[in-house]
Amino acid sequence: MRTYQTIVVIDSLLKSEEIDAIIEKILRIINNNGGKVINVDRWEKRRLAYEIKKRQYGYYVEIIFEAPSNLVKILERDYRLDENILRYLTVTLTKKALTHLERIKMAAQAPEEKEIPELEELIEVEELEEPEEEPTELVAEDQVQ
Repeated sequence: MRTYQTIVVIDSLLKSEEIDAIIEKILRIINNNGGKVINVDRWEKRRLAYEIKKRQYGYYVEIIFEAPSNLVKILERDYRLDENILRYLTVTLTKKALTHLERIKMAAQAPEEKEIPELEELIEVEELEEPEEEPTELVAEDQVQ
């Protein structure tokens, strides 16, 4: 089985119960067709880059799951049939992407306490030396003899 990431943009004008019902339906489809949900991340309501179906805002949800390849077709068919889903994108995650996601997750769980350096430590001040020779004058081409 492969690991997939799907991002769904749901109509933000729906009530929170309706949004939760759509998310639960997606999770149920994944589980009933041989998939396993790894992570569900709700990005909440955000402004869209451009209007979709005369909407300026959408409710974003990211779902990471393991599933057989035929499940993606089933999911995307359901996305197309649901009028409340404005946009969706499903991609296969590579090993490199999975390790990157794990690093991000670990960094968010255990943030390191770092001291903030003082401004003087960040800026290196060097004194400028005056040039020893005076610059030569530039002569225009028509003045050259």
